[in-house]
Amino acid sequence: MVQVLKDHVKQQISKVAEQLFARVGYQKATMGMIAEEAGVATGTIYKYYTNKQALFESIITEAFVAEFKQLTHKRVASLIDPSQTKESVSIDSGAAGQLLRFWIDNRLKVIILLARAEGSRYASFEHDYIQAMTQQALIHLPLTHPNFNDSKIFRFVFNARLVDTVKGIVSILETFDQEQDIRDAFALGWTYHFAGINAVITHCSQGGEQ
Repeated sequence: MVQVLKDHVKQQISKVAEQLFARVGYQKATMGMIAEEAGVATGTIYKYYTNKQALFESIITEAFVAEFKQLTHKRVASLIDPSQTKESVSIDSGAAGQLLRFWIDNRLKVIILLARAEGSRYASFEHDYIQAMTQQALIHLPLTHPNFNDSKIFRFVFNARLVDTVKGIVSILETFDQEQDIRDAFALGWTYHFAGINAVITHCSQGGEQ
């Protein structure tokens, strides 16, 4: 007998799985939990996805991860470029605006990737993401800030500020689900994070931490 697959059932499974992965994480979520919340039999899920990994990777796709990295790279580049200081303060325009739009449109996916991917192929994403931003800064800061002084203290403090920033991203996206609330929270939060990151860069570009 030919097996009939229904798009609306697949979409419901995917929607519930995304919500559950964001809430409890990839590792703790089970196919049984997904099935129960989706209102289908566990066996039904396997008609659409071979296993939990396949279901997860249909949500957190390689294309999604690549776009996230690309938009972040552009944002960091604008942040460390002195000629874009005014733009860097704003979260609504340029590279910052593009990244924020991406976060809003993919709220649950961003939460999963940055904080709920343990046990998946992206378990180290948060760590790798922060390291990539740090390395990008270390490569370009000497070019944009001729007096920049790299040091183990700078690396420690700058990395700590990025860790704090990423935790803030997740916290905002977990707490708010309305676009304007998310925008307002990021606008207020960024005044703090920008001041901290900019202060660290400025300090190490004016003879600080010799």
